[in-house]
Formats: sequence, structure tokens, C-alpha cells
Amino acid sequence: MKILLPIDGSTYSKKAAKVAGRIAKEHNSHILVLHVVGDRGLSRKTWRKEGAEHVNALTINILLEMGCDVSNITSIVEGGNAAEMIVKVAKEHDIDRIIMGTRGRTGIKKIVGSVTQNVLQLTDILVLVVPPDYRDRSKT
Repeated sequence: MKILLPIDGSTYSKKAAKVAGRIAKEHNSHILVLHVVGDRGLSRKTWRKEGAEHVNALTINILLEMGCDVSNITSIVEGGNAAEMIVKVAKEHDIDRIIMGTRGRTGIKKIVGSVTQNVLQLTDILVLVVPPDYRDRSKT
């Protein structure tokens, strides 16, 4: 199984990383860690790419702490619209499952839309959404 783990460095994506790590370890799956930098940021500001690579490295450390094999982890940084790029990368890499966190916004912020909601609307790939209040109840 190939897992796409889109991250942004938030608490929510860290929770998703732990869930993805547990699943990947149990199934010896490959994880592709993806950080998408906004449409205008990647080509003009190198510090944004460096920051994204740093966030990816922190996420990889979480996965390694969860017991994932380093040879089963790939890290990439892309520029563009986050939801569209997540779906594009998932298709290009023949991903079986997308695991991502959500902030659980309500009200007007929910109406405007979130990256998670947009991914759900754009893809036919199974998406596991880790809720903001998720607590790991496993015995690991």
C-alpha cells in the first residue's frame, strides 16, 4: 500500500502523521510525505522551500519514532494550490490512501472551504481524515 501524507507542520498534520505511521508500520507501506507551498511562494522565495523541507524532516522523524523503515519514506515539496496538488501527486504516484488531518472548522470558515474538503471533492482515492480531537487508543 502507498500512503500520501500531506502535511503543513500543524498539530493536526502531526496527528495524521502518527496515524499514518502506525498504519504504514502494520502493513509495511510506503509513505510519501508532501508539503505544498502556496501558488506564489515556491519559485520566488527559497526560504519557503527550505522551511517546507524542514517541516517534512520533522514529520519523517515522527514516522521513524513510530517504527517506520526509512527506506519506505519519501519526501517531496511542491508549489501550487494545496488540494489540487495533493490530488495530482496522489495520481502521479499511484497512491492507495491519503491520510490527512483537519482543523474541523465551522461556520463561515467551513463554507469558504478547507484543503481537506477540497481534496475529498477532487479525488476518487480513499481519504482518511484524522479529526482535530483524535486520541490514539491503541495499545502500542
